This record gives sequence, structure tokens and C-alpha cells, in this order.
Amino acid sequence: MESLYKNKSLRLLVGIGVPAGALLIAAVFFLLGKTPPCIFYEVTGLYCAGCGSGRCMLAILHLDFYAAFRYQPLMFISLPFLAYYVAKLYLGFVFGKDVLPFPEIRNKWVGIAVVAVIIAYWVLRNIPVFPFTLLAPTAV
Repeated sequence: MESLYKNKSLRLLVGIGVPAGALLIAAVFFLLGKTPPCIFYEVTGLYCAGCGSGRCMLAILHLDFYAAFRYQPLMFISLPFLAYYVAKLYLGFVFGKDVLPFPEIRNKWVGIAVVAVIIAYWVLRNIPVFPFTLLAPTAV
């Protein structure tokens, strides 16, 4: 892994390619105005933990934050933290050093808690009773 950080041409390629690819994908979804359907939902009729994520991101691209929250509340709430962490990893690779502060978490229970929250969210959003129906990715 250390040799990857020393390869400046790879770091330059990633530094340019990743944002360019992300912008291209965002532009395609923005212009098409729709996202691919969830295969899990198509097969089972149940919402997965990620159902509505594509529509959430599309709504954010259109600056419709209310709709984004209604499509995928868990993702909408966790997106700033996720974006910061991905930016930290990206910038760390491109510059070859850690440039953004982030608390070091070495406790295995944090990871277990995150997985537990995702599984609980997955189960609760499929219960067809108020208030759990608010977690389903509904149209605004």
C-alpha cells in the first residue's frame, strides 16, 4: 500500500479522474432526472436499507432537501459525515499525507453500532404502521 502513495502519476490520475467521474455521473442523473430501480425492492416488494438513496441524491442535486430527506432519511442525515470521511480518504491519497482531521476510532463497538442502526432502519421502514411508514422512500 505504501508504494501506491509514492506513485505520483497514479495519485495525479486519481486526483483528476475521481472528481471528473463523479461529476459525469451526477450530470447524467441530473439530466435524465431518474435513477436505476432497486433490484431488492423489485424482487421482494420490501425496502432495503438503501432504497431511495438514488432519488435522495438526485433531489440534493436539484437542491430539494425536503424531498431528499423524505426519500432516504438515514442517508440524508449521515451524508455530511460520509462526505467528509470520503474527502479525507481522497485528499489523503492524492496528497500522500493526512490533510483533514478526523477522530481515531479504534473501538469495535462503534462499527457494530453502525451496522445495528442500519439493520434496525431496514426492518423498521418495512413495518406498514405509522410512524414507521415515514421511513419508507415515498414521493413528496
